[in-house]
Amino acid sequence: MTNGLEILAQAVVTGNLILVHGLGLFVLTRYTKNVREAASAGLTVAVGMLVGAILLWLCGSIIPAAPVPQVGFYLLVALAASCLTSALLKQDVTIERRSVDSAIVGLLLLMGRSGVTGVHNVWMALAAGVGYLLVLVVMATIRRRLELAPVPRPLQGLPILLITAGLLAMALLGFRF
Repeated sequence: MTNGLEILAQAVVTGNLILVHGLGLFVLTRYTKNVREAASAGLTVAVGMLVGAILLWLCGSIIPAAPVPQVGFYLLVALAASCLTSALLKQDVTIERRSVDSAIVGLLLLMGRSGVTGVHNVWMALAAGVGYLLVLVVMATIRRRLELAPVPRPLQGLPILLITAGLLAMALLGFRF
């Protein structure tokens, strides 16, 4: 993946963190009750991904070679990105918001596994953040429409949301770039 458009297409569509990799499902289930809340949560995670990618780029030369310290390093970078994101966006600090999002940690681990380095780190984080934001806004819109649809009582709420996310994921699995 050296072409910028290839990275964008792969991270937004075929490698979407929520739908394809299953990362960040807490944000999907918690913050998609309305579009504004979903956009705010998506923007927060996207900024966290960008900060994490920049930190990974700057500190990339000190990454240990062994797998166990390497995962610890990625967790440390994700924690620092989470703290810096809440400070940059001047958000209220709650335990929920302070926790490290699994999408940020997963993105950092995916970048490390695929060997993405340098500016491509930032480009991949930007594309993954756009894909993450896009899925949250789309799911918030679908969730709002599902509230008006005649859904059977046992499937109302979270079950139909997860079924819909699964159907969207299966649709995206047909694309390969």
